[in-house]
Amino acid sequence: MPRLVFHVERKTLPPAPVDGEIHVWLYGGSAPAAHIGVVGSQAFDAASRLCVQPSRAAMDFLSIAMAVTAADTFVLRDAAFNRWNRGFEIVLPLADPARWESVQRELEAALMFLSGDTWRFRFEAGGVWPPPMEAIRRRVDVVDLSKVDCVALFSGGLDSAIGVKDLIGRGDRPLLVSHAPRGDADHQNRVAALLPPSCQRMSVNTYPTLKNVDDDSMRTRSFQFLALAALACQTLASFRGLTAAKLYICENGLIALNPPLTPRRIGSLSTRTAHPRFLSAIQNVWTTAGIPAFIENPYAFETKGEMVHARSEDEGFAHFVAETVSCGKWKRRNQQCGRCIPCLIRRSSLHAAGVADATPYEFDNLHEVMADTNGRDDLIAVQTAILRLRNQPMGRWVLQAGPLPSEPEIRQRYFAVARRGMNELEGYLRSVGFDLD
Repeated sequence: MPRLVFHVERKTLPPAPVDGEIHVWLYGGSAPAAHIGVVGSQAFDAASRLCVQPSRAAMDFLSIAMAVTAADTFVLRDAAFNRWNRGFEIVLPLADPARWESVQRELEAALMFLSGDTWRFRFEAGGVWPPPMEAIRRRVDVVDLSKVDCVALFSGGLDSAIGVKDLIGRGDRPLLVSHAPRGDADHQNRVAALLPPSCQRMSVNTYPTLKNVDDDSMRTRSFQFLALAALACQTLASFRGLTAAKLYICENGLIALNPPLTPRRIGSLSTRTAHPRFLSAIQNVWTTAGIPAFIENPYAFETKGEMVHARSEDEGFAHFVAETVSCGKWKRRNQQCGRCIPCLIRRSSLHAAGVADATPYEFDNLHEVMADTNGRDDLIAVQTAILRLRNQPMGRWVLQAGPLPSEPEIRQRYFAVARRGMNELEGYLRSVGFDLD
C-alpha cells in the first residue's frame, strides 16, 4: 500500500526519495525536486478571497481533499494488482486532527465508494490554518458575499448550467464554484458569459504535480469540488449568520444514479459523483465535523430530457446548450466525442425535449460508430442495457450502483427516473435508425 506523506513546510521535505513513500508539499509552489509532489497552491489562495476567515474545519476538509487529489493522481491504477483498485495510506497534518478522527471511518468508506480504492488516514497535528484576516483584508480580487445567498457547483456541463439558470430565474444569487483543471476553464468561462454578469464565481485549479506521474481516471475529482464548495458555504454561513448555507449539486437522476450498463461496469468503473449514497455520506461527515452546508440535488428525480424541456423555449437556448460540455473524453481532441455515455445521454435528452442539437460531435454518425470495433463499447452497452431491462426489474438494476434510502416511496422515485432516462436513450437510438426490437 503506497504511503503518501504530506508536508506544510518546505524545510521538512526529504532531500532524497524514500522507498515506498511519496512526499507531497501541501499548498506548495513549484516542487523543489523531482521526487516531491505538490498540490493545492491555488486552493489556498482561494481561501483568502472570500472576505471572511474560513474555519479550521473548512480548511482541514480542503486539506483532506488536496491529499485525496494527490493520491488519486500520483498512484497509477495500472500498478494495482487488478489495474484498478488501489490502496493508500495518507499521513496528513491538520489544524484540528481530533475533529476528523471522529469521522475518519465514514470518510474512508465514502471515498472507497467513490473511487473503488482503500483509504487509510493518519491525521496529525501541525496542519495549515486558515489565512489570517490581515491577508484577507489586503485582497482586491475578492468574492463579494453580499451578492450571494447560496452556492452551486458549476462545471460548464449542461446540467450544472441549467441548474444555475433555474436558480437565478427564481431569484436566488448563487456563488458558482468551479474546479478548473487545464482546459476546463475556457469552456466554463464561455458558459458563464451567457449568465447574468452579477454572478459571483470561484474557480480553482489544484494542480497536482509529480514529475512523470499522472493517473487521469480521477474518480475523486468531485471530492475536491465539494471541498471548495464547503469552504464557500462555511464562509457564506458565517457572513450571513446562517445555520447552514445551501449547496446545489445539479445532476440529472439517471447520471446521478449511474447504474451499470453492463455487469463489468459494476462498482467504481461507473462514476458515482452525485450518487445519493455518496452525497449522504459527505453530508453526515460535514454535519458531524461542523461544516455548515446543506447539500441538495434539485434534479435527483428528473431526467436530463426533462431538465432540458423545462428550458427549451428560452431565447437562445440552443446556443446556450452548444456552449456546454457533457463529454467525458472531450480533452483528447478538444471536441465532444458524441459516442461516450454522457454524450449519448446528452443527445437523447435534446431529442426528447425537441431541442436542435448544434453540438459539433467528433463522431456524429452512430452507425459509423457501430462499425468501429475500438470505439463502439459505450454504444453497445447502452443497447444491451435497454434490451436486458425488458426482463430485469428496474430496482434490482439501480441498486447495483449502490444503496438508496430505505423509504419505499423515495426508492420508487429513483427507479422511475432511471426508467424514464433509459426510455429517452431508447427513443433517440430508434430515431436515428437503430433496431431495438
